[in-house]
Amino acid sequence: VKAISLGEFLNFNIDKSYDASSRDQVTAVLVKTTPKLYFYIEKNWWEVQLQAKQDEVLRNFDSLSAEFENRIYPILTSVYGSEWNPGVDGESRITLLFHFMREDVGGYFRTADEYIRIQAPDSNEREMLYLPLAQSDNSKLKSFLAHEFVHLITFNQKDRIFNVSEEVWLNEGRAEYSNTILGYDDPYSGSNL
Repeated sequence: VKAISLGEFLNFNIDKSYDASSRDQVTAVLVKTTPKLYFYIEKNWWEVQLQAKQDEVLRNFDSLSAEFENRIYPILTSVYGSEWNPGVDGESRITLLFHFMREDVGGYFRTADEYIRIQAPDSNEREMLYLPLAQSDNSKLKSFLAHEFVHLITFNQKDRIFNVSEEVWLNEGRAEYSNTILGYDDPYSGSNL
């Protein structure tokens, strides 16, 4: 695994059906690293933001990473099992990529990323989740992250270990239930439910 440093740029393959401009690739910059996460954000957007906006986004990411490392990760892995760790890339951190998505999308997970490129040519070869850049300041971002993290866990626990593909309705139902497990649906009013 090569060393990764803040400010590095990488090209990522993305799902064009979820992208706001139907792109299949985006260049992103690493803006934050934590013990469990890499935060990449769309480069073209990041570079034109004023320092105050960049600082605000980084504060939001501080809050999101604390929530992930202190609640989402330990609670959901105790219920559903763990993601592939270290995974296809030999790295224990999960990559989060924030890019512009269609307004009706709260994030996604690509199974292709869990394979090496000889198996899946458009793989980013890492445990990776995609979150909407336009929602980077939304209090429900933690709900989106928890939902997508369950898909990453499910891939490891079902597809990789047992070679069983989960039915979509059950996979989505389990991911939606993560918000209830974490208490994000309390109170009901204004919740994900």
